[in-house]
Parts: sequence; C-alpha cells; structure tokens
Amino acid sequence: LCIRLIGNTELVPTLLLLTQHLSRLPAQHFAAHAERIACGTLVLVQEANLPHSGLCNIFALLRRISEFPAGVGACSASIECLNFWLSDDQELSRLLSLQQFPELLRTLKAFASQNSTPASATALSHLSTLVPQLARGARSLPVEAQSQWRSLWVPTLQALADIARDGSQKCSAQAFVYLQRLLLECGTELSLPWEQLEFSAWKETLEQVLVPLLQSHPAEGTANTALASSQEVATLRQANAAQLVCRVLLTHMPSWLRSSPDGFPVLFLRILHVLVSEATADKLPLVESLKNLLLVISA
Repeated sequence: LCIRLIGNTELVPTLLLLTQHLSRLPAQHFAAHAERIACGTLVLVQEANLPHSGLCNIFALLRRISEFPAGVGACSASIECLNFWLSDDQELSRLLSLQQFPELLRTLKAFASQNSTPASATALSHLSTLVPQLARGARSLPVEAQSQWRSLWVPTLQALADIARDGSQKCSAQAFVYLQRLLLECGTELSLPWEQLEFSAWKETLEQVLVPLLQSHPAEGTANTALASSQEVATLRQANAAQLVCRVLLTHMPSWLRSSPDGFPVLFLRILHVLVSEATADKLPLVESLKNLLLVISA
C-alpha cells in the first residue's frame, strides 16, 4: 500500500493510521512481516512529507522493529530510515524544527541496545557524532538548528550512559569509548567547542549522567549464579564510570575553577562523597581511581 499509494497525498494520513495499527501486532505476526513493514516504512519516509503525528507513528514502528534483532533485513531497512534523516541536512533540520529529537534519540538508543548487531553499531555511531557535527557547524543547517546542540548534549550523553550501564559487553564497551570522546576529546573534528559550554552545563552533565552511572547497581532477586555474574559486570562498569568521572574532573577542573570559583568546590565535594560511599574494599579499581584523584588534587 505504501509503495502503490504514496503518490496520492490525501491518502497519506490513512497510510499513517495503518502503520499505527501495524506497530501493535502480536509479536509472532509482527516478526514474520517485519522486513516488509520496514521497507514500506522506508518508502513513506523517503517519499512523503510526513506531519508531526506521522513521524511519531514511524518512530514507534521503528522501535518495535528494533525488538527483533534477528530480523537483519528489517533492522537494515529501519537503519536506512534513520540514515535518511541524519545524512540529509534538510531532513535533519525539519526533524529538529518539529521537536522530534527525543523520538530520534529513543529510536537510536533502541537499536544501539541490540546485542552487537550491524544496526547497533550504526546507531551507536550516530549517537556519538550528531552533536559534535552540530556544534562544529559541519552541517548546513539554519543557525537556530545548529545552536540547539547544547540542549541536545545531555540527553545524548544520557542515552550513551544507559547503554554503557545496561548494554551487552561489546555495546557497553563502545558506549564508554564514545562517552570518553564526547567528554574528554579536544582538538579533533569530533571534539566539542568546550569554550561554548558553561559550568552549569557541565554540572548538569555530572549530576544527571555521570553520578547516576557511578551509582548504578545490579538488580536484586536474580538467581545466585546470575546475580554473581551481574555483580561482577556491574562492578567492572562502575569502575569504568569512576575512571571516567575522575578524568573529566581533572581535565576540566582549571576552566571550571576560573568560570565558577564558588560552584566547583561544592560540586567536587559532592562527587567525592559519592566516590567514597561507593568505594568498598572489594572494588579495587574504583578505589584506585579515587586515590589517583585525591593525589592529583592534593598536589
């Protein structure tokens, strides 16, 4: 229907209503037809000038497809939809103007959370590059769209932090790499213009993204073997988070002290309190990061 009727603009709302019903199909039926659904959706995305409600329907449908990572063809067509929006400056500008960034972020995160699939690698890459491209003016977008990057930065970091905490081993490791790049890298085409970020933005990043990542713990109530395994994984990821927090503090501390001589000490003591409260005897890597931080600060 999408392919045959897409040229008839007055039928587009009806087609969008049908996609809304498709996303509610039982899992068995949805999985069986996911690739055809994804290909029809790609036609809709590329050929129709979708309204706000239509974009919401499409994003919901794409997220439903992400729940079936074994459907490689369906996931590939879905990623093509996302590539279409993200690679075309005009389409990306339209998405941002329609306030669709949260939907885009949720959908990228859904695919990035798959267990080491081609779709997850592409989605993770998009999560790591979009904000730096906007911040560096690498995209031909209206000025108001490019200036949005500061408001998009924390939600993007939050999505990557969620994958670093909950994703598969490979996805989690890659998410930590991208977090380090976004928070620490300087002087490259993918680094952010730090001079444009105020201390309040960094404070929000630490409080909403890095501190919760540092305080994350495995879920209670699982079987003993699974619990031991999940605790081991969580301890490793917490150590990675602690190392990242300490590196962020030490890297940006001089500029934070200059821009907020009263605010930085308060924030530093709060993060130090969190580090100390998490640093039990069986978490040696975390203790090591805390020790290094205190040694450098005291020097």
